[in-house]
Amino acid sequence: MAPGLDGAPARIEARGLMVAPGFIDLHSHSDLCLTLPLERQASLLEGRVRQGITTELLGNCGIGCVPLSGKTRKDVERVCGFITPEGVPWNWASFASYLDHVEAQGCVQNVASLVAHGPLRLLAMGPRAGRPAPDEMRALDRLARRAVEEGAFGVSFGLIYPPGQFADTEELVLVARAAAEAGGFAAFHQRGSSRDTLTQAVEELLEVGRRARAPVHHSHVETVGRRAWSGTPDILKAEEEGRRDGIDITADVIPYTAVCTTMLALYPPWSLDGGVGAFLERLRDPVLRARMKREVAETAPVWPPWEGEGRWTMNIARECGWDHIRLAHVDGAANKRDEHLTLAGLGKRRGADPFDALSDLMLEERGVATQLIFGISGDETTDDPLLPLLQSPRLALVTDAWEIGKGFPHPGAYGAFPRVLGHYVRERRLLSFEEAVRKMTSLPAERLGLRDRGKIREGFKADLVVFDPRAVLDRSTFTDPRRHAAGIDDVLINGRRVVSGGKFRPQPAGRVLRRGA
Repeated sequence: MAPGLDGAPARIEARGLMVAPGFIDLHSHSDLCLTLPLERQASLLEGRVRQGITTELLGNCGIGCVPLSGKTRKDVERVCGFITPEGVPWNWASFASYLDHVEAQGCVQNVASLVAHGPLRLLAMGPRAGRPAPDEMRALDRLARRAVEEGAFGVSFGLIYPPGQFADTEELVLVARAAAEAGGFAAFHQRGSSRDTLTQAVEELLEVGRRARAPVHHSHVETVGRRAWSGTPDILKAEEEGRRDGIDITADVIPYTAVCTTMLALYPPWSLDGGVGAFLERLRDPVLRARMKREVAETAPVWPPWEGEGRWTMNIARECGWDHIRLAHVDGAANKRDEHLTLAGLGKRRGADPFDALSDLMLEERGVATQLIFGISGDETTDDPLLPLLQSPRLALVTDAWEIGKGFPHPGAYGAFPRVLGHYVRERRLLSFEEAVRKMTSLPAERLGLRDRGKIREGFKADLVVFDPRAVLDRSTFTDPRRHAAGIDDVLINGRRVVSGGKFRPQPAGRVLRRGA
């Protein structure tokens, strides 16, 4: 028996089944889905709820929709275009007003959020590259503190995306310290995950934790491209040594060897200086476009990547290859037929080099397109480099996926957690059910400081998942991603049954969680 929101008990019949705390996804990008009216929100989040996710952490990778001002709204909208469904109102300003908006809309799941460094930097200094001036540094400090005081659980950085890729370590230390002193932690999409700068990028996270005296979190630990796969043990060793030295560092991992992100991540950092509009103008310039093409083909990252205009954080196309990157989503009707083509295939269809075919498409789509990248800690032939990350007792399991009703979402939006339970636990016995559930529940709850979720215990909120250990399985694939998981019988959020007998029952069962509340 579990108490519902009105105090009435909800009876659970679970003979022969497993009952677990509700799954907590530390790395979601459903920020803008949750700003929609409940009916549309529920349709986009159904795949997440039906895989047992009861609580989401938004605002990851330095990419977020808050805070906003009249001057920054257009830049933020463009950067967030690849995770934006139709009909988002964009009618908030401060972090508190954003949470108030989500609360007023009602939410299917429990929602917690980080404040993204990108909008903070845009508000403090605009979209330009370079180090903030002293007054801009003070503005960053003030804005980060205010957001955490208004309910953010910390700050996130996306160090391969604009504008976060322009920040040096000193800026990261300042913002992380501000968040930590207000009670939050700092989450990082690290500077680079290819062989060239993998070690230095991990060391940078540890340096920030040490110097800022801040809890740090390494988001979706990964090695990008075949040359980097052997670096997995080095990451785990470095972070374990950091823990022994007193750094509060945690991490998470997705259970796939492919990821989804914005197409902007394929281009040289200098080309993105000034925002998406400035990038598109450069792409129209034949001389600058030729330089981009040459650098994508040849340039390897060096450390530190922020010193000098031609330096890269990570060259994804060079590491993974055009035939391992797929077009996942575009908005324009004329290019819909190209969705799910590899970029090599896009080049063949257009009779052009893959870079030129992609760049023409980016101009047509005004800079908004999404990619699926294969070759992340493994590929379609092997997941061996991924296995130590999945097994590590200190890495939470996450989706790093979203559904906006367009194109081909990453299958993790429908099946990440059932994939672990079915494929990696039952079939391959990489983990026990108990350990996998811990990495989806109490481990992320501890990172967030949630004292009443993440465990089944008297007095805790009734976020619960009932699943059949013999049948739980992901059915979503990269070619057919919108297939709901099997074996998840019931999901309760705050005592309300939102999945019953495997059927979705959308309702405003979730709560907006604010740090310190």
